[in-house]
Amino acid sequence: MELILSAFIAGGFFVLMIIMFFLGYKEALKHKVDDPVKIEDFYAGEGWDNDTLFAYEKIVKTIHRELNEEEQKYFMNLVEEGYKGDYLVRKFLEFSRQFKDHH
Repeated sequence: MELILSAFIAGGFFVLMIIMFFLGYKEALKHKVDDPVKIEDFYAGEGWDNDTLFAYEKIVKTIHRELNEEEQKYFMNLVEEGYKGDYLVRKFLEFSRQFKDHH
């Protein structure tokens, strides 16, 4: 008797899991993101404040292109070290000039 009851309860949970999966899958398709790292030119999970975001946009406008992989790593290192605003822009542009001179 207990075995039959536990089988019904397990089957009920399994059916509920399948229903929840399909409901979540349908919702996920509505909000599909092509690149999970970048959402509308804002890097997800980085917790950038407005100063950092404006500094990034100012750098992109100054160099007239998106940052390559090595430049992005350096930019993120500067952000992690606590640089903000115009000083962040100056530090990055110094690196960018040195990077361009070496290559």
